[in-house]
Amino acid sequence: MRKIMIPIAIAAVLLFLGSIDVRGQSPDKQGGKPKSGRSQIVIEFVSFPNEYKRYEVYPWETLKVEDFQGAYAAMLRDGNFEDWVRSLTGTATGKNKMIQVSREKFVLVVCCKPHMCDSSQVIVLYDPVKKKTFSILAVEGKFSWFGKPPERTKDLLNVLLVEEFRAIYRGQN
Repeated sequence: MRKIMIPIAIAAVLLFLGSIDVRGQSPDKQGGKPKSGRSQIVIEFVSFPNEYKRYEVYPWETLKVEDFQGAYAAMLRDGNFEDWVRSLTGTATGKNKMIQVSREKFVLVVCCKPHMCDSSQVIVLYDPVKKKTFSILAVEGKFSWFGKPPERTKDLLNVLLVEEFRAIYRGQN
């Protein structure tokens, strides 16, 4: 049953994401307008500016940064989370990243459940200006958003989940 549910969930996410046009470049390089009826999300991976260097750490170390810790704790009140999500001590492939979407910058925190990366992942976006945290939690093919993200941020979280866990969601290595 588990083997069937995950491909169905992946197909549902990919079907949903099929209506979103994602470009990994800066807006001035993309040219043209978005196609009618399609959302366009431009994600740019940027260097951490000096004022945000404290976030350029591993996910579990981010909780030592006071403003992130407060925003993350507030978001966690929305649900019942396993310890690896509460403490961000899941498996991480590297340090946090800084992304820019439109004119907003976010700290991107990515990790998955130890020994279960194929079935449990979390993507966290932290807005260091607004001091707000949003996340998508994927467990056994079920997707939940936390922090009350607006629709555009939900779309961004979906795209980042697929991009960061490409091998799982797109069947690529």
